[in-house]
Amino acid sequence: MIDEWPFGKTPDDRTIQAYKIGSTEGLTAVVLNYGATLQALYLPDGRNIILGSETVDALLLDDAYMGRIIGRNANRIMDARLNIGDEAFDLTPTDGPHNLHSGPNGFDTKIWETSRQGDALVLKHTSIDGAQGFPGKVDATLRISVNNMTLRLEIEATTTRATPMNITWHPYWNLLGKGRIDGHDLQVSAEHRTTLKSCSNIDVADTRYDFQTPLALGSVRIDDNYVNVSKAVLSTLDTTLTVTSSLPDLQVYTGDHLPRPRSGVALEPQFRPNDINVNQDCLLQAGDVYRHWIEYKLDQI
Repeated sequence: MIDEWPFGKTPDDRTIQAYKIGSTEGLTAVVLNYGATLQALYLPDGRNIILGSETVDALLLDDAYMGRIIGRNANRIMDARLNIGDEAFDLTPTDGPHNLHSGPNGFDTKIWETSRQGDALVLKHTSIDGAQGFPGKVDATLRISVNNMTLRLEIEATTTRATPMNITWHPYWNLLGKGRIDGHDLQVSAEHRTTLKSCSNIDVADTRYDFQTPLALGSVRIDDNYVNVSKAVLSTLDTTLTVTSSLPDLQVYTGDHLPRPRSGVALEPQFRPNDINVNQDCLLQAGDVYRHWIEYKLDQI
């Protein structure tokens, strides 16, 4: 069963709809068609464990991408410029000289078409050739479902021209439902990280970035990409979140620049920053299908 209601209207009079997926015996997710936004995620005890905007005004003013889908390209493209073969494409700088999360009008600002597929919510968006400077017309489809205590996102996309495709979801997690995330323990099964300017893997062992075994976040500030992550585990008190994905890497951001600093932590499966100018693992060719999934599994004692 999927419940639906109007969340509000945009300044140009478009209706933003809210959809509730799940049940009171397990997780209950609230998803908006604006930005395919995960606006709330409730545990059976009624605790909301992600950050979200409560009104349309707050949603439209949010610049932290709370709960939104990010595309075409998550994370940063160095110097807001990408090269594919012999062609160069200039993008909009949104993080100093770099392009962050595709620019100011990415997938996170679009109203997606919605439909139902059994108990799953399906959202679709078409991005025109040249949108924000990216080549190729892209058709993207998201399938969001809840199975008891697991939230699953399935992503598909096709393109008419070679283009970077690196789509992720951007919820901020706070398993307490309030306060800071400093007391949360984090485990990330990765031996290396990368930075925007370095294409080489950097060892995390014996550094402040080492979360191969569970470690309290404390006051450590993180906004870094972890390489070849099989899973990430966030836990506190009686609640544990396990994030798995078919995507190779994971960006961890401790929310230090949120309006309420460190009120949530983002765990974003994706390809590494600036991959399109380094390995090009995220390059989607015409005729191919981008197909990935992300799962969020909650456990309570």
